[in-house]
Amino acid sequence: MSDPHFTITNVEPLKERWVRLTFADGAVHEVDLAPMLAAGGVFAPIRDDRAVFEAVSVDPESHTICWPGDVDLDPYVLRGEESPASATAYPRRVITPA
Repeated sequence: MSDPHFTITNVEPLKERWVRLTFADGAVHEVDLAPMLAAGGVFAPIRDDRAVFEAVSVDPESHTICWPGDVDLDPYVLRGEESPASATAYPRRVITPA
């Protein structure tokens, strides 16, 4: 298994474009993906269609969140340990620290 600090075990879509992420080390974070989705491109269907956004799941091999069409996100960025290449860190709320 990957580093439990960055291994996502569950994802739940929330209001607007927030997701609740549960990590293998017990941490629970809520992350606002709206800034990333605003870029469009491969993210446009996820941004524009709530049903597509809610199709988010955890990939069993990479242990990060993904959507149909092979769109996934870096778990280090989702955890807040690294900033996305094209933007500042995503807004987040730590619900349960590790």
